Amino acid sequence: MISRSIALCLSIGLLSSCATDVQDRPVTVALSNAGNEPLRCRLMFGHWVDRDLGALAPGAANDIDMTQAAHDGALYVLRADGQRKMMIETIQCAQSGDWMRNFGQVDFAPIRSRRAEAIEASCAAPVGEGRTTCRLDEIK
Repeated sequence: MISRSIALCLSIGLLSSCATDVQDRPVTVALSNAGNEPLRCRLMFGHWVDRDLGALAPGAANDIDMTQAAHDGALYVLRADGQRKMMIETIQCAQSGDWMRNFGQVDFAPIRSRRAEAIEASCAAPVGEGRTTCRLDEIK
């Protein structure tokens, strides 16, 4: 039988390891342009709020610092004043011009079910007609 002091130490050890895993943690999204045409990308928040990420040249990448919420795995950035979490729905990228006709988006749903430290995603403009394609390449 395990002594009470050993059981207590084990319990405290397990609780402390769980406690460190229930904190929000930083995560970096490396977004790259895997196509041959420049893309314009936007970080999309709820309620039609967005943040322009600028142009992304072919072969270039842009690192975006975010935080992953411990309780549900959602990604967020702090508002400019640091007082409120801005929950991220997706990243959208498209060629300049008719944005609505050809934008694609990064699907963050797979990230919500696991803890991430770094995410690699890529988008590419269509060759000819169609939509920009985006994908999650790796979740670390």
